[in-house]
Parts: sequence; structure tokens; C-alpha cells
Amino acid sequence: MSKYIGYYRTSTHKQNLGIEAQKTAVKNYLKSIGGELVGEVSEQESGKNDKREGLEKAIRLCEKNGCTLIIAKLDRLSRCISFLFQLRDRVAKSNIEIKALDMPSFNTMSLGIYATMAQAEREAISLRTRLALAERKRQGLTLGSPQNLTIEAQKKGIESIRLKARSNDQNRQAQVVISGCISNGMTYSATAIYLNNLNFLTSKGKHFRATTVMRLQKRQIDEQTHQMSF
Repeated sequence: MSKYIGYYRTSTHKQNLGIEAQKTAVKNYLKSIGGELVGEVSEQESGKNDKREGLEKAIRLCEKNGCTLIIAKLDRLSRCISFLFQLRDRVAKSNIEIKALDMPSFNTMSLGIYATMAQAEREAISLRTRLALAERKRQGLTLGSPQNLTIEAQKKGIESIRLKARSNDQNRQAQVVISGCISNGMTYSATAIYLNNLNFLTSKGKHFRATTVMRLQKRQIDEQTHQMSF
């Protein structure tokens, strides 16, 4: 029987339900494969913070008990590129495996690949934003200035950006999960059930259906085809 240490994280103390959802996903998965949950570590800490005592404690427990570190979603580790690379080196030295439920094909070796892809995605977004602004200026369009907005309008704008970014990030993570599931022979319906069990939601905040999975998979293929054409 394979042994695991569960690691769960939320950013604030107000997200206790998020911790419970992660625990449920991990326990359901281990029950389905007959795995043993040796220990659990939870922490409420920002993913931007490199000093993560809870994660370090979980890694030490894995070293001591010869366990695999298991997480419900990969972003519970961190979204910081440098931190992910440091984490990869840290667990590799101790031969610790990492299992992420939202990425079936993920392993310790691919942690560096994920970090590289995340970095490339951030750079691509930054470049597209600069090019779009430059084009608007070239067309003679006046760009808005936060100084000309009321405080309330600024808050609404910031919240809108955060919601859109969160939605886009969830879609990208869902696409990664979908690709892994489809490559392992799972149907669109089975993949939708798997995503829902991991508490993924669509960009509209709804549960996944087979048609939604199919659309996201097609969109990813189209994007990859478009990038290869350049």
C-alpha cells in the first residue's frame, strides 16, 4: 500500500471550506486507489510567501515516513516561479514524489516544466498587453487613466480584473487536467465528473459537462495549432 502525506493550503483564515474541500478530494482519491494517508498538514498562508512552514513540515514528514506528497491542486504549492524551482530541487534531493490530483500525469520531474510554462505564460500575457496598448495609441485612441476614475470605479475595475484573471487561470488549469485525462483514455463525460470531484468550476461558475470539456479541449488544440503555425 502506497503511503501519502496530504498538504492543504488557503490564502486566508476565512477559507476554511477550501481546506475541507481539498481534504475531501485527497481522501476520496486515496480511497479509490487503496492508498494510506499517513499524515496531513494544513496552512493558511499566501502563495506569494516563500517561507512556508506548513509545506516544509509536510516535506519532512514525507522524508521520515517514505511518503508521497499529495495535493488537491497544483497551485496549492505556489504560483511563484522561483519558489517552484527551489521546491523541485528540494524534493528531488530527498527523492520525494509529488502527486497533484488536478494533473494526473504530473510528477516531481515535471514540476520544473510547469514552472517554465507558467513563466512563459506570464511573459506572453505581458507582451500581448504591451502590444495591444501600443496599437491603441497608434490608432489615436485615448487610454484611460486610473487618476481620472472615482475610488469606487477603481475598486470595481480592480475586482473585475481579479475575477477575469482567476477565471482564466482556472480554465488553463482545467485544460491541463483535461489533456491528461483524454490522453489516458477517459471520455469527455468521465473527465467532466473528475473535474467536478476536484471542485473545478467553469468560467461561469457552473459544474463541468461533457460538452464543456470537449470545447475546452478543442480550444487548447486550436491554440497549439495556431502557435505552431508561426
